[in-house]
Amino acid sequence: MYSIINTYQQAIIGSISPHDVNEYEWLRQNVGQANAASYQQRYKRFWVMRGVSGSFYASYFAALSAAINQPPPISNLCQTLSLSSTRSNGTKTLQFSFITKQLHMVQPQLPIYDSRVCRFYLFQQQPPTKLSPQQKSNRLITFHNFLIAEYARVINGNQLASAIAAFRQRFNNLQLHTDEKIVDW
Repeated sequence: MYSIINTYQQAIIGSISPHDVNEYEWLRQNVGQANAASYQQRYKRFWVMRGVSGSFYASYFAALSAAINQPPPISNLCQTLSLSSTRSNGTKTLQFSFITKQLHMVQPQLPIYDSRVCRFYLFQQQPPTKLSPQQKSNRLITFHNFLIAEYARVINGNQLASAIAAFRQRFNNLQLHTDEKIVDW
């Protein structure tokens, strides 16, 4: 998998929008403004947060603001945010992707979980009806822990060193991008 990335690194990096890279930098630099509506609007647009209720957003950004000083364990954040209604009809769902993005914003060495990452690592998501909320949370946290270990292995083993260097060269004014985020790109 990683040799394919290295082989096609210029095409992959060329497909990444400089605007998106700059927007990520701005969001990380200004995460202390998590309670501001203008920050939240940019954050939601960048991380493609839609289809969730206003009460979820309120809980989410309150948790992000609190996490700046004291990032919670991922299991606590899953429990806290799953208590908020996420759908307009009042249905409560576990928005694990958004949880990992929040933790990444305050601990940028942590990887991000999303559908593309799942596909890349061949992670099979179970239909929500087959697992209890706790089982689903545990399974996702286990996969996230795998991602943490895998990113560390890849970065420490220099398996994507060439692609990371090429990314840094193309976007030469990066101050807040960790190698983990570059792997995510």
